Amino acid sequence: MSKLNGMSHSQRKLILLLGDYPFGVLLASLMLTIVGAPLTTKLFAFVPGLHGHAVLAPLVLVLTLSAAFAMWSSARSRTAVIILGGLVLALLILSTLFRHNSLLVINLLAQMTFLTYVIFVVVRVVFSAALIDGNILCGAASLYLMIGVLIGFIFSLIELLDPGSFTIIPPPGQPIPHPDRLHAGWLIYFSLTTLTTVSMGDIVPSSDVARSMVVLEAIMGQILIVLMMARLVGLHVAQVSSGRNKPLAFETSQSPPSWSDQGRHRTSR
Repeated sequence: MSKLNGMSHSQRKLILLLGDYPFGVLLASLMLTIVGAPLTTKLFAFVPGLHGHAVLAPLVLVLTLSAAFAMWSSARSRTAVIILGGLVLALLILSTLFRHNSLLVINLLAQMTFLTYVIFVVVRVVFSAALIDGNILCGAASLYLMIGVLIGFIFSLIELLDPGSFTIIPPPGQPIPHPDRLHAGWLIYFSLTTLTTVSMGDIVPSSDVARSMVVLEAIMGQILIVLMMARLVGLHVAQVSSGRNKPLAFETSQSPPSWSDQGRHRTSR
C-alpha cells in the first residue's frame, strides 16, 4: 500500500486495473502473439540468430509470463505455475541458443503442456463463475484464442517430426518460399484461420495426420463458440432474473485487492 501511495494517479489506476483483470493481460498477450506471429520473419530478420522456429521466441516469452500472471490468483497450485512456466522459459532459451531438432521437440511439448494447463485453469474459472464481469469475459476470449495457439504448436510439432506435412502456396508469379519459413509463426496463423473457418488457402495440410488435425480444429472452434455463448448468456439471464445484474465497467476500486481475495471479490460483485 505504501508503494502505491508513492505513485502517480495513472500508475495506481494501471496497477489496480491489472490486479482486477489478470485475464485481460493474458488476452492482450494473445492478441500480440496472434498479430505478431505472421510478421516474425520480417520483424526479426535483422536480429542475428533468430530464424526458423527461434523467431517466435520473444512472443512466446511474453505469452508465458502473461499466462503465469493471469493464473497466479486462480491456479490451485502456484508451484505448478512456477515449475511449468520456468521449464518453458528454460527450454525456450536453450532451443534458441542451440538449435537442434530434439530441443525444439522438447520445447514444443513443454509449451503445449503449459498452455494446456492454462486452458484448464481458465475453463474452470470461466465456467464456474457465479457472475459475469469484465475479467470473465476476457477469460472466455482468451480461452478461444489459446486453443488456436495451442493447436498451432501442435501443427509445428507435426511439421517438425514429418517435414512437408504443411505446404505454403505462394501467390502467382512468386517463387516457392524456403522450407525454413514454415515455422511456428506461420502455423499459428494457419491455426487461427482454421479455428475461425476463414482459411485463406495460402497454407494447406499435405499429410493425413495434418488433415485430420485441421478438420478436428475446425469442428472444435464451432463447438467452443456454442458452449461459451450458452454459458455466458445463461449467466447473464440468471443475473438479470435475480436482480444482481449491473453494467460491466472496466474500472478499479480505490483500494488494491490482494491476490488471495480476488476470487471472493469477483464472486460477490
